[in-house]
Amino acid sequence: MEINNLKTFLSVAKYGSFKKAAEKFFLSPRAVSKQMDQLENELGVTLFQRHQNSSELTKQGQKFIVAAQDMVNIYNDELNRIKSTKHLNQQLLRVGFSSANQEVELQHLLLLIFQKYPDIQLDFMQESRNRLLQLLQVGTLDIVISPVYATQTNITDSIVHVPVRTGQLLVGVSKFNPLAHQNCLTVEDISPFYVYYYSPYDSSFMQEVVSSKFPNQFPKDHIKRCSSLELRDAYVATNNGIGFYPSPFLELEKQRNPMIEFLSLAKPSSIFYASSVFYNKNNHKENVKYFINSLRKYELN
Repeated sequence: MEINNLKTFLSVAKYGSFKKAAEKFFLSPRAVSKQMDQLENELGVTLFQRHQNSSELTKQGQKFIVAAQDMVNIYNDELNRIKSTKHLNQQLLRVGFSSANQEVELQHLLLLIFQKYPDIQLDFMQESRNRLLQLLQVGTLDIVISPVYATQTNITDSIVHVPVRTGQLLVGVSKFNPLAHQNCLTVEDISPFYVYYYSPYDSSFMQEVVSSKFPNQFPKDHIKRCSSLELRDAYVATNNGIGFYPSPFLELEKQRNPMIEFLSLAKPSSIFYASSVFYNKNNHKENVKYFINSLRKYELN
C-alpha cells in the first residue's frame, strides 16, 4: 500500500473533491482518480461515491479514514526519527586511539575539525591498533590515530592512512647505562638488552614490530610488554633494559623521563615511525571528509 495513495485519500476526504486534492499535490484530477482506483482495488472496497464536481465517502471509506490517518502518522513519525538520527550521526565523530602519545596528538588534530564544526559530538575509544582498524573497517569508528612502523601489511584496500607526524624511533637507555655517553648506537650495542614496550592490551603487535625491524637481534622472550607507560619508563630508567621512543614526541618524553637518554641508531632507515590518521574511504560523512581534507594540508612538524 503506497503512502502517497493514503495521503491523497485523506486529502480527498478532507476537501470532498478530487480537483482540490489534485491542486494540493500538484497533480491532475485524472492522476488523483487513478490513485484512488488503485487504493480501492487493493482494498477490494469502494471508498468514494463520485459525482461530477464532488466526491463523498462511502461507509467503508468513513471507516477506513481512521486507519489511513494512523498509517500516515506512523510513517511521518518514523521518517522524522530516521532523519533526526541521521542528522545526529552526521554530527558525531567516533574516534579511536591506541596509546597515550596518540591521544596527545589527537588533541592537536581535533583543533582542525572544531574550527569547522564547533558543536560536533565526539565519542572516543582506546583499544589495540589491530582492534581499532577492525572497527574502522566495519564502520563502528570514523577515524583512528595510531602509529605506522613501515612493517605492517595487514591494512585492507578500503583503509587509508594519512601521516601527520613522521620521524624515527629513538633508543631510550638509562643514564646509568654506559651506552648513554655515546653519540649514537648500533644494533649490536642494544641487542644484549631486554626491550620493554608499552601496550595496555595483551597484544603481541609491538613484539612483532621489533622482531620485523631487527630480525634475529632480539629473542622474542627478551621483548617484554608493559601495561602502562609509567612501568615501561621505570624499567628503562633503572637500567633493566631499553625502550623505543618516537622522535616526534621527544620533548614530551624528556619531560616525563629525566633519567633516560634518547639516542639515535646508526641505521635510522630501519626504525621509521609515523603518527597517522586512518579512515575508511567508503565513509562519506561530511565531517570525516572535511577532517581528512584538512589533514592533507596540515603539517605539524
